[in-house]
Formats: sequence, C-alpha cells, structure tokens
Amino acid sequence: MVLLGAGVAGAATGAVAGQEVGAVLIAGSALVAVVGMILVVPVVVAVVARLAARLPLALRFAARDAARHRTRTVPAVAAVGATVAGVVALGIAVSSQEAANEAEYTPLLRDGHGSVSLSNPDTDPAAVDAVLRKAGLDDQVEAITGLRLSTDTEEMELEFRQGEEALWLSYWSGLGSPYAVGETVPDFVDIAPAARERADAVLAEGGLVLLQDPHASEGSYTLPQLDGDPVAVDVRRWSDDLPEPELAATAEAPTVLLEVSGTATVLAVFSPPVVEDLGLPTAVVGTLLAAPISDETEKDVAEALAALPGDPYFYVERGYRTPDEVRIIQAVLAALGGILMLGGTLTATFLALSDAKPDLATMAAVGARPRTRRGVAASYALVVGGVGALLGAPVGFIPGVAISQPITKDPVTGTTLLEVPWTLVGLVVVGLPLLTALAVGACARGRLPLTARID
Repeated sequence: MVLLGAGVAGAATGAVAGQEVGAVLIAGSALVAVVGMILVVPVVVAVVARLAARLPLALRFAARDAARHRTRTVPAVAAVGATVAGVVALGIAVSSQEAANEAEYTPLLRDGHGSVSLSNPDTDPAAVDAVLRKAGLDDQVEAITGLRLSTDTEEMELEFRQGEEALWLSYWSGLGSPYAVGETVPDFVDIAPAARERADAVLAEGGLVLLQDPHASEGSYTLPQLDGDPVAVDVRRWSDDLPEPELAATAEAPTVLLEVSGTATVLAVFSPPVVEDLGLPTAVVGTLLAAPISDETEKDVAEALAALPGDPYFYVERGYRTPDEVRIIQAVLAALGGILMLGGTLTATFLALSDAKPDLATMAAVGARPRTRRGVAASYALVVGGVGALLGAPVGFIPGVAISQPITKDPVTGTTLLEVPWTLVGLVVVGLPLLTALAVGACARGRLPLTARID
C-alpha cells in the first residue's frame, strides 16, 4: 500500500513537472505502483477466498483453492493485472490526446463543403472547372481571387504589425493563398451582418480586413481592437539566391479585425488599392464548392484532379476524424491485452485443474454432474482473470491520468483534457474475464476417471 501511495504521489508530481523530468517521474511511478500491486495480490486472493463463503460451489471451490495454492495463483493474477494496467494507461493517454486534437480542430469550411487549391501556377483553372462540371458540381463553384505568393523562383510572406508590435493570426486556409482580394467580404466568411457592413465599408475605403478565430481571445496573447486603425503590411521575399529574406514592399492601410462565428477559409481580405501599393500579383487561388459533397463524389473528383498538372489539392470538410493509425493503435492494445490475459489465465487454470483432479474425481464419485467440473474450470478462469483485471485497472489509471496532463496541455490557455476509453476498459476488465471463463467452461472435460485415495 505504501508503494501504491508512492506511485500515485510520483505520478501527480510528474504531471505538473517539466516535460523531461515529468516523463521520468511518471514512468518510475508506474513501475512502483505495479510492484505495489503485485505485493498486494496474495492478500487480495486470501480476502476473495473468505468472501466466497456464500457463493455457489464452483466459485467457492475455485476461490478457496486459489488461496490455498497462492504460489501458483499469485504470479498469474499479477501477470493479468500488469497487462491490464498497461492497456488502461496507454488507452487513457491515446484517448486523451485524441480528445485534445478534436478540441483544437478548427474547420476550414462549412460541413460537407469543399475547396480546390490552385497554389501551383502549372494548374489550369479551366481544367479544374471541367472536372467539377463533369461531376455535376459546376453550379456550386465560386472562384476565389487572392494574392499569388509563390512562383517558380521565389516565395513571399506577409507580416502584419501595428507600430512595432506584430499581429499573430490563427486561421489557416485550404485555398492556394490565405489572402483574398475583393471590394467586399466574400459570402463564405461567417460573420454577423453588422460586422460585414463595417468590413465592407473599410474595404471601400481602400483598407484591410483581418479575420480571427473566436477562441484565440481565450489565450494569453490577445489581439488589439482594430476598427479602422492603421496596420502595416510587410512583404518579405525568399529565394535561393538570397542568403536571408529581404523586405520587398510595405504598405499601411486602415484595418478592421473581426472574430469569425464559424469558418473563415481565408486569413484576410485585401482591397485592390492595398494590393496595388504592395505590388503583389493576384490570381484565382482556389475554388469553393458551396454545397454538401457526397463521399462518392469526393472520391471521383479527387482521382480526376490528381491526374491534372500541378496536382491541385481537393479538400472536403468532414469535421474532425480520428486518424486510421490511432484506431489501429487502439485495436492493437485491445488485441495484445486480450492475448496476454488469455495466456496467463489459461495457464493458471490448466495447472489448477491438473492439481485438482483427485478432488474433482471425488466430486464425481459422490454424484456431482459433469457440468460441475465445467463450472469449476470456468470459476478458476474467472477468479484469476477477474481479480487480476480489477487490481490492474486502478493501477493503470495512475500513469494514464498523469501522462494525459502534459500531452494535452494547451500552450496558450494551459487547460488539459482527460478522456477515459470506457469501452476499452470495460472490455479488458469485464468482457475478457467473462469470455475466458465461458470458453474454458465450454471446452473443459465433463467426466474424469475415478481415482482411489490411498491413506
């Protein structure tokens, strides 16, 4: 119990410590807790035997025989417990990380809508339109004009600042450029009518509209309130011939900063006068498909676009989806835990049945039915697997909860997430012991040859 307490304390300390120190503390605490669990197993097995007084014969016999032969039972129960602890700990860590990824996910488009990125100059917009027309999506197409920031020889990057303070915006874009050009805010940007009216007025004055994720204000970095205030835009050019990026152009324009209620798709909207002052080229940087797209249509369009020059990127917003590799990891955890639990449980059960042959033969001699031996066999498996799983699960929570804190911590807000995979926990703690017991009971021999006792 002291070791278990030390494991909990060490894991709690590691959860709030630095990354490197915390990882060592959590790993060490997990080992300490597992050792503590192993030392507790003999006591738990004895307690289970005492509590089995009112249980049916098969369970009572199996529990008391397990306590009577603890040198055989304890290693098997400890092996099952350690396996369950590892599966639960890793399952909590993976599920918590996925929960954090889902919470941080920002949709680029409205659900089911799509976009085609035309960032590569080799891509022919007419060919893209032909593919969309063939798929029956031509009546839903909206071409987006934006800044062309890349050529075959150089790349350009925009920086926004108010005075000497840089402005860090949080949106990304699925188009060929995150900077749209227009005299009004595009319809696909989700902002309130009053905000849209104000933004259109600033663009009409030759200004600039910046779009911001509404959750960004929860962090430690907060953007200033911009409502027609001047903001400078610096254009920095990169190329293989330049040892370091150089300032290519700069311009200042009245700017309004708007929080987007849903999706933005672009980072900013430039008025034509600002683009002219910066001397940047414009082009059709992408195509929006403003209607739900089916999975079958998405597959057909993606295959057709992949065959075009420039490999235009096709994106359909489906919300956050768990990556396939994470699902594989979860399946492997469940399968590996099941195999190891089955191995330990079956080994201990077969040894116990072998040692108990004289007792089972005596039961048969005094009238026990064949199903009694099957019940005893199933009860052995249930005692070993059930006790091990019930001990291992809480121990697995110790490092699992601790490690979920640093891996899900938001660097801006400092918040953390904890997601327990209850389905996985229920499977290894309840489902596998019951399944093993049923399998052993079904496969066990119901009759044994009678043996004579010699005193």
